[in-house]
Amino acid sequence: MATAASQMSRDNTMTTGNQGMTASGGTDVIESTLRTVDESTKQSTGVSLFHILTLASIGGSLALFFAGKKSAAIFVGLWPPTFQALKAVADTNKEDKK
Repeated sequence: MATAASQMSRDNTMTTGNQGMTASGGTDVIESTLRTVDESTKQSTGVSLFHILTLASIGGSLALFFAGKKSAAIFVGLWPPTFQALKAVADTNKEDKK
């Protein structure tokens, strides 16, 4: 016998499971938006948005470090691998759609 809380949790899981999906193709809205912004950035600058974010976070980390804010510099310095991982996922999913 399910309690009211477990039933509510199960209902919420079932209704929120498709929140990032569109009705037409079933692709993630955020992922497709990032891919669109990345493509427009590539067309206008010749460089991927994710590469720009990577270089900016490295520069920001160095600036913070030389400003004496070492813990903030370490925090910002951990962002580049995340941007590169997001780029790899976006590129992989884009190739799978073709």
